[in-house]
Amino acid sequence: MGKALTSDSYEVDDGLDAMELCYEKGWTDGLPVVPPTENRIRAFLDYARLEPSEILGEIPERDRVITAEKLAINAVMAGCKKEYMPVLIAAVEAVTDPDFKFNHLASFGSPWPMMIICGPVVKELGINYGIWTMGPGFRPNATIGRTLSLLVSNCAMGYVGGIQRGTYGHPGRFNSMCIGENPEDFGWEPHNVEMGFERSTSTVTLVSVYPWIVTPTSVQMEPERILTALAGSIAEGDFFRGVYPIIMGRPWAEVFVKAGWNKQDMKNWMYENTMRSIASLKRRGRWGTYTSQFDGYGGIRQDIEPGDEEKYLYVWKEDDLDKYVFDTSAVERKKGIYFLVAGGDGGTRTCWLTPYQYSTNPVTRPIRLPGQR
Repeated sequence: MGKALTSDSYEVDDGLDAMELCYEKGWTDGLPVVPPTENRIRAFLDYARLEPSEILGEIPERDRVITAEKLAINAVMAGCKKEYMPVLIAAVEAVTDPDFKFNHLASFGSPWPMMIICGPVVKELGINYGIWTMGPGFRPNATIGRTLSLLVSNCAMGYVGGIQRGTYGHPGRFNSMCIGENPEDFGWEPHNVEMGFERSTSTVTLVSVYPWIVTPTSVQMEPERILTALAGSIAEGDFFRGVYPIIMGRPWAEVFVKAGWNKQDMKNWMYENTMRSIASLKRRGRWGTYTSQFDGYGGIRQDIEPGDEEKYLYVWKEDDLDKYVFDTSAVERKKGIYFLVAGGDGGTRTCWLTPYQYSTNPVTRPIRLPGQR
């Protein structure tokens, strides 16, 4: 037997009493959980070849460390299989990475990390990357994502009454926000390769986002037509800076592959064409709100002036006028696009998500098999 577990233990009469105890202690997300018995916890730790006290990540903003024992407990409660542990370990490494800046999850804006799983592990674990990929119904997606939610709540104060201050909350936190990327090789550069790993190396990427938006795209399957619809939808959205996940089904991705477009071609087109006029930004009350001169009355106002309809700002291209629309005082942000292949093969819509606009960046970590740490 390995080292002793250090978490508090409780005696109850049966499984239902165990679930009620979890409710009483505030350890659930509102749904029932699997009772985390010592045998189950040890099975998860043994599979991952981890000692209970091994530190997987640190959150200095909350003066917390995430140990293997705490991860295993929350994974059991979420309904995971022990085989999911390598994915969960990589997710913990990502969410505790300094570049992710954990404290942004306390924002009034209610952001939540989307988890993108890529590589051979997608098929090995049966992670859904097809129809209904953003919804419930698949154990790996639902329970892997749920584990991160429970872990943040139970081990890092990420609950209402703790640091959680979201005005409206994020529906994706309940739906897990965990997707697989289509691992089939049809000429598309997969996300793990784009992030600098071998195709054979599975990865987890966490990117903090707002709820998804689905955009109608042209039934005429041509690269420019598809991207024109996307650029227009994103430009008329929140108009924030950051890294945007754009998810399209395989038929749409194949349009670009067959036309000879690679991901960089697609990004370059979007960078040059995702723009919004100053007049439109003023109509939405976005002009000057991040400057010290703006007060809504006597300072910078939203009045549309001659020429504003022909002047544009861009989501990804920088401009001298950015300070009037974007928070340029925020920490250095990565800007870009993650084109991902997931979802069903039918319909004429593409999904994209707005990144949280302040202090966070996406983080990708490799998934290591037991014994590879």
